[in-house]
Amino acid sequence: MLHTLFIFLMTMTLLLLTGCNAKDSAAIKIGVVLPLTGEYSIYGKAGLQGAQLAVEQINNAGGVLEGRKLQLVVRDNHTDTAQAIRQSKALIDQENVLALMGPVSSKTRDAVLNVAEQSKVPMLYGIDYEGGKFSRYLFCYSPIPDHYVKPIIPYLANNVGKRFYIYGYDYIWPQKISAAIEQAVASVGGEVVGKEFTDFGRNDFRDVIERIIESEADNLMLILPGQDGFAFIRQAFFLGANKKYQTFAFAADETYLYALRHDELEGVLTALHFFSDSAVPQARTFNSAFNRRFPDSMATYSTKSHYDLIYLLAKAINRAGNTDREIIIDQMEGLTLAAGNDQIRLREDHHFDLPMYLARYERGGLWVKKAFGVISPNDQRRITQK
Repeated sequence: MLHTLFIFLMTMTLLLLTGCNAKDSAAIKIGVVLPLTGEYSIYGKAGLQGAQLAVEQINNAGGVLEGRKLQLVVRDNHTDTAQAIRQSKALIDQENVLALMGPVSSKTRDAVLNVAEQSKVPMLYGIDYEGGKFSRYLFCYSPIPDHYVKPIIPYLANNVGKRFYIYGYDYIWPQKISAAIEQAVASVGGEVVGKEFTDFGRNDFRDVIERIIESEADNLMLILPGQDGFAFIRQAFFLGANKKYQTFAFAADETYLYALRHDELEGVLTALHFFSDSAVPQARTFNSAFNRRFPDSMATYSTKSHYDLIYLLAKAINRAGNTDREIIIDQMEGLTLAAGNDQIRLREDHHFDLPMYLARYERGGLWVKKAFGVISPNDQRRITQK
C-alpha cells in the first residue's frame, strides 16, 4: 500500500514538473499586425521581413531566458483600421501574445494602442509619424519632425532655395509634418508659397503640379507615400516638373526603386535613419544578413526599425528574467543598440535618438549624400497629443 502510494506521488510530481517545464519552455509569442496588402503594404512587408530576420537570428543564437524561442504570429490588416482592431484583440485574447508589433498609419496606430492599453500589452511601432504620442505601452522607433524636418529645411534653404510648397495626404501625419515645415521655414527666413492636402486614391495630379510650377517654388515637400506618391512623381516627370523644383519626399525608401522608372525618380531627395547604402559597419552587417535571407528584396528603414525592435524586446525580456509585461516595459527604457554615430537609444518618452541621413535617387539607386549624426528629438511627453 505504501509502495503504491509512493509511486502515485512520484508520478504526480513528475507530471507537475513536466507541465511546468513545458510551460517555461513554450515559445514567446509576438503578435504582428501589419498591412501586407493595401495602400501601405510596402511598409508592412518590409517591416515583417525585418522582424522575421531578427527572430530567426535570436532563436538560432539560443533564444531568450536561457532557451525559450520567440514566435511571430502574423496578421495582415489589409491597411484597414477595423481589421487591425479585431486582429489585435484576437492576438491578445486567443494567442496570448506578449507584445504587439505594428501597424503603419497614425489612425490605425492609435486604434490598436487603445486595445494594447486596455490589456496592458506593450506595442512596438516602427514607422515614421507626426510625433507627440506617449503611452507607457507604446514604443516608437520612428523618425518624427524633429528628426528630419529640422535638419532638412536649413539644408534645402542653403543649397536649393527658400521657397517651399507643401503637398500631402489630408490626414494627421502630413498635417503635423506640414506644421513643422512651416515653423522650420520661418526660422530660416524662407517662405511657404503653397500648401495643399488631398484624399487617398487620387489618379490625376496635373492641376496640382501646374500650381506648384506657377508658384515658382524652389522645393516641393511631398508628404504622399505609397501608390499615390508613385503616381504623383511619375506625372511630375512626364510634365517636366522635376526640372522646375527640387522634390523632397517623406517616407521614400528603397521600395520606390521597384515602383518607378529610374529616370522618373532621378534627383528626388529623402531623409531617414537607415538606407541600404549606409557605410557604417552595423548597416553593412545587417544588409549582408538580410540579403542572404531575402535575396529578392531590399532592406528599408521599416525593415531595420522592426528588426531592431525585436532585438530590443529580447534584451528587455532577458533583463527582466521573466515574461511579466510590466517588468519588461520597465526594462525597455534606456536600451541601446550599436554605438557611436550609429547608436540608437530608447528614451524615457519611449522614442529614440536616431542617426539621420540625407539620400538622393540617382543612376538607378538611392545613395546617402549627407549624415546629420544622431538626432535627439524633444521629449514627446511634453507635447503629447490628446
